[in-house]
Amino acid sequence: MSAQTPAPAAKTSKRTLTEVVTGLLRNRILNGEFPPGTQMNEVELAASFEVSRGPLREAMQRLVQEGLLVSYPRHGVFVPTLTREDLEDIFVARQAIEREALRRVTARGVSAGLVADLEVIVARMKDAAGGADQSALAALDLAFHRRLVSGAGSTRLDRLYGLISNEMQLCFRLIVDSYSDRSELPAEHEQLLHVIASGDKFAALALLDRHFAEVGELQAATSGKPHKHHLRPQPHHHQDPLGHEQIFHEHADGYRHGDDHKAPPQPREQP
Repeated sequence: MSAQTPAPAAKTSKRTLTEVVTGLLRNRILNGEFPPGTQMNEVELAASFEVSRGPLREAMQRLVQEGLLVSYPRHGVFVPTLTREDLEDIFVARQAIEREALRRVTARGVSAGLVADLEVIVARMKDAAGGADQSALAALDLAFHRRLVSGAGSTRLDRLYGLISNEMQLCFRLIVDSYSDRSELPAEHEQLLHVIASGDKFAALALLDRHFAEVGELQAATSGKPHKHHLRPQPHHHQDPLGHEQIFHEHADGYRHGDDHKAPPQPREQP
């Protein structure tokens, strides 16, 4: 009996391959492997991921839309350098979404599932607060607020929050060292949880606003001078609507996504 010819291995679709590369590249940006100002080298990245440059370019374009990369025509694609004004703008958008989500959560009735999930996150925050790695506490901070937004039951609010969630993670990377000075953070979120669970909309909104005011003070203290993440405050000269495809990111060197009249920042070597 002749041996059966083995079936050809299933090929990964172009779409799936692009999604895989997007995820890998996103993770490397968010974990700091590509610091602010790094230029994306297509040849080296394609070789690193063992893919052609087509899926890589599509992946980078997706990350440009997410705000994790910025494209300068005729110059290349870079990891953005966020300024203090970028941080403020991101947190203004975040606060607007969370306030509306909180209104909806209290108006429709706070579910037991939402309360239980937030309790788990707060408990994990307490455990993380005593650790040396403050990035875990920062991630749980964002997870708490992300769960609050999803509890509103609005697909559009959830989608908007998702659009800026990656930029929020970049923000947390910039201010994460200051989390060691915020031992009260778990208690703040526990208090916010209790007010949310009570269904008191006005008390919850007031407490949320106070929380964001304290975050704003943290940002100002952190971003007042350059540090290892290259945060350098510069003024903005424009305002843009919320939405990554339309936003022009102005960075510390004064360049904007889509501005082909200025040179891009000096590229950093990829790790």
